[in-house]
Amino acid sequence: MELSNYVKEILNIYNYYDGAIVIDRKGTIEYYYNNRKDINTLTNETTRGKSLFTVYPELTQKNSSMLEVIRTGKPLLHQHQRLTNYRNETYEALFSTFPIYIQDKIVGAIEVFLYLENREEHLNIFIMNSELTGARAPYLRNDIISVSPSMEQLKERLMQASRSKSTVLIYGETGTGKELVAQALHSNSPRNSKRFLSQNCAAIPENLLESILFGTVKGGFTNAENHMGLFEAANGGTLFLDEVNSMDLAVQAKLLRVLEEQKVTRIGSTEEIPVDVRIIAAMNEPPKDCVKSGKLREDLYYRLRVVQLNIPPLRKRKEDIQPLTEYYIQFFNRAMHRQIKDVSREVMEAFQHYTWPGNVRELRNMIESGFNLCEGDIIGMNDIDTKVLHTVEKAGTDRPITGNSLKAKSQRFERHILKEALAYCGSVTDAAACLGISRQTLSAKMKTLQITESRRREE
Repeated sequence: MELSNYVKEILNIYNYYDGAIVIDRKGTIEYYYNNRKDINTLTNETTRGKSLFTVYPELTQKNSSMLEVIRTGKPLLHQHQRLTNYRNETYEALFSTFPIYIQDKIVGAIEVFLYLENREEHLNIFIMNSELTGARAPYLRNDIISVSPSMEQLKERLMQASRSKSTVLIYGETGTGKELVAQALHSNSPRNSKRFLSQNCAAIPENLLESILFGTVKGGFTNAENHMGLFEAANGGTLFLDEVNSMDLAVQAKLLRVLEEQKVTRIGSTEEIPVDVRIIAAMNEPPKDCVKSGKLREDLYYRLRVVQLNIPPLRKRKEDIQPLTEYYIQFFNRAMHRQIKDVSREVMEAFQHYTWPGNVRELRNMIESGFNLCEGDIIGMNDIDTKVLHTVEKAGTDRPITGNSLKAKSQRFERHILKEALAYCGSVTDAAACLGISRQTLSAKMKTLQITESRRREE
């Protein structure tokens, strides 16, 4: 089991916490994550392999929450404690502790914690450049790799929308990069010095999502303690809610009220807390279809789509495949310490034929797979997924124009322009009018450049 991956999954759910500890059944620390070195200077390097009771001398077998969870198998949620580590650093924290199971056997525990000191000041600390902190910096506009007209237009709209504080609704199929767009919106906005928090609404149970979003007060429900929700934690910044259409309709109603009133009420409380948060929502299903099917409240839909950004699927912007491939080759060369130069011409041809149901994420994973299988410096057909090979075998018509001559390059460029026009206009007649040429001229060019009617409809 990769404990670091386990921690990341937990922190994805409790992403407003400051850190986590993982121990085995004996109390030995397996992993230690700490995002507040100004309060607690301990790190994974200084704690891993040590006993929990060595790192926290005041803890015992009887008063340790982590050992209690290992003994009982029951999680502890939103508990408060005061801790002093072996460096005599004392701090108060709010924590939740969970058992770790392997095949129905408890093998350890994980505890996520939130420091309570100087909380308001900390909320205004933003993620610094990765060179200074070692963390990944938020995505910027230029991190969106594209050359296609549709994506360039999207980036222009992104820059325009980033200047306001209006809600934004992002629609795109799975794997198109919705969170990347959301982070770019935040990073280019006046709120970029404040927090960007992200929550996948489909990743957690309905009752837990409500407490995570809006917070709780002690006594609000069994084992509830005072803790802020994501709206309070993101105050002044941006909150990204992915797959918002998977949210329970009752929670959607509460979300709508917060958006309208800019006030949040914790579960179990009647006090309204003013918040200033920009909401960016996303979904991987067409928004209007979600409204028709009852997955998304109509009033919430109109409140969220003050600005709507639609990310086109990769199959409709295939000119982006090559620059994305080059980018990921460079990325994995650095990550895996390889010297892969390129993919073969046959692989790129296969990529151009493939429909990419998983979009950019699938392309990334396919190139990573190629890195693991490739023994030379060029990723070949034997190094990629067999379903792509099958696509090439079935292609038959509309094969890409290959070669590096000026004529071939010019034809590829012209082909991309025509395909974009056909995809957006929907008919040969309308596309010809948009391009300023006759229908007969466009039909002739389509035949020369191997753009078939069936291919055009697919796109």
